Amino acid sequence: MKKRFLLFSISLVLISVIITSLISINVNIKNYISEKETSLLTCCNLINMVILEELENGGKIDYKMATKFFSEQMDIRLTFVDKEGNVIFDSSQGQRSANMENHLNREEIREALLTGEGRSSRKSSTLDAEYLYVAKSLEYSGETVLITRMALEINKLKIINDFLVTTSLISSLVGILAAIVIAIAYANILMKPINEMEEQLKATMKENKKAERIRKDFVSNVTHELKTPLTSISGFVETLQDGAAEDPEIRTKFLDIIAIEAARLKRLIEDILIISDIENKREVNTDSDINVRESIEEILDSLGPVIEAKKVKIVTHYAYEIYIGGNNDRFKQLLMNLIENAIKYSHDGGTVTVSAVKKEGKVYISVSDEGIGIPREHMPRLFERFYRVDKSRSQKAGGTGLGLAIVKHIAALFEAEIQVESEQGKGSTFTVIFKG
Repeated sequence: MKKRFLLFSISLVLISVIITSLISINVNIKNYISEKETSLLTCCNLINMVILEELENGGKIDYKMATKFFSEQMDIRLTFVDKEGNVIFDSSQGQRSANMENHLNREEIREALLTGEGRSSRKSSTLDAEYLYVAKSLEYSGETVLITRMALEINKLKIINDFLVTTSLISSLVGILAAIVIAIAYANILMKPINEMEEQLKATMKENKKAERIRKDFVSNVTHELKTPLTSISGFVETLQDGAAEDPEIRTKFLDIIAIEAARLKRLIEDILIISDIENKREVNTDSDINVRESIEEILDSLGPVIEAKKVKIVTHYAYEIYIGGNNDRFKQLLMNLIENAIKYSHDGGTVTVSAVKKEGKVYISVSDEGIGIPREHMPRLFERFYRVDKSRSQKAGGTGLGLAIVKHIAALFEAEIQVESEQGKGSTFTVIFKG
């Protein structure tokens, strides 16, 4: 009797443990699948957000590149499908994606088209393996334009299942608890790259928005800057055509103004082209030895009329011959903008100082003036395109608003550093530090 009771108790305990283990295994697998579906749907949604941002900004989606990037980051199969069920690109098939059969009859695709998201599990006819599928539709301009689908091979779940069964049978309740801990840890490991991807996507979206704002501001500023001289030229031409040309004095005055505005327009276009060439790396690689003193003297000679008109005194300091490597034309453009600015914003009869020294293996070229100076609050935006500290004074001086932007871009070509010191009412000093 005792033996029979003991056997019954042992059997009952064993049956209870087995039932508990099986229930625990089943619950853990279902929870894992549910969590994985949720995680994959979140990833699909994040990818759709990136694509939607690009579409709204008028960009063209490179689905091949997008598929490769996201699938490699997450180590998972990714498929883009259009609303007709045609496969746009599949990470597992690569260039053979165009040969894949129509996916309109896939359960997850149909559900995504009807409700916005879908999920299913089945054996893939393409890869001959069991997969868990989730799909998320993308709406743009009131219609579905894309379905993003992710697939997870279910064999990974079978491995977890076998592990949990073995552990449960060997270690009983301890095995069950260990399996739960392992399942939670494994889920955390899986979620880590997804969270990192989410942060990366957010950062990318933030950069895209910033770039789009800069682009819109640039287009708006260029339009305004081009429109102003064109409007002036057009107005004076119409006045001349209406009869003002008959008066020699008025004709001469108006033609002088038209010539000034045309020259301003030309300078603006030239400055825009310089920035465009640098940004798009359309640069001729002419890494030559630049004689700093000779270059500065050539610039000062070319600025002679401007210097004379302002009655500015130019002071130069060169300890000895100094050379740097790089594109001599770009170097002259950089210094031309700095020296010309110093002259324009100096008081009549003021002094502009240009110096070049070499110390600690670096070349320091400074341009100082005794002009109006720059208020502290304007310093952070000083090198932005079309940004002017004093718009009325800048336009009167004939500037395009791109001079310091050009200086910044050329300095970047030379891998040089720019430092600015200024005190309002006393003047400014711009120093460019080149590597020796």
